[in-house]
Amino acid sequence: MTEMTRGQRMRRHAVEVLIGGVIGAGFGFGIASFVDATGFERWTIAELASLGIAFMLFFMGGFVLVMSASEDRWRRLVAFRQPGSEPPDRDSMLAIRRQGVIIALTGPILAAPPVLAHLGLGDNGRAIGAAAVLAVLAFQTWLNWRLYRTSDELVRQVTVMAGAVCFWGAQLALFVWATLAKLGLVAEVDSWTLITLVMAVYLVVSTWIGFRRGLGQL
Repeated sequence: MTEMTRGQRMRRHAVEVLIGGVIGAGFGFGIASFVDATGFERWTIAELASLGIAFMLFFMGGFVLVMSASEDRWRRLVAFRQPGSEPPDRDSMLAIRRQGVIIALTGPILAAPPVLAHLGLGDNGRAIGAAAVLAVLAFQTWLNWRLYRTSDELVRQVTVMAGAVCFWGAQLALFVWATLAKLGLVAEVDSWTLITLVMAVYLVVSTWIGFRRGLGQL
């Protein structure tokens, strides 16, 4: 089989991006329809923001999984972004797939609480929903730990640095807000707003650090 030219790789990559865009638009329409059906006015800004972040994470994780499902497809992506670069080895491919699963699972985990809250479930339904979310969260946490243990030093450094920056930065911001709220200078915020803000900050910080450290080249 002859090697694909750069033009052919670009056209094939464009088709894959188009297909992903159509699927993403379908998911986005489904989310918008659900919000509208349950009453848009009942949703808070934090809940809507968490749905947006969840959708983005699910789509990103799905993209990584689809592209890394085939080593040949992943090599084409690497060659398209970095012509002449060496493709990842099998251990790296396994780590990439695990990372895709972790990212994709974060989406449903983040979206489930507000969605379940707006379904009008009874006590038993909410308890079952909470148990399901916690079970998936436990599985994702285990995958995260396995990925951290088996990753190279660069990935570990990025993970630790992102966690440290988010911890200290979020802790400082939350303390300042809590101080002002305690003194009646600003409004109190609910726990879901706080977790949404922390999640958004972590995504921005981890992405920025990853790019600075060279992990955003693919």
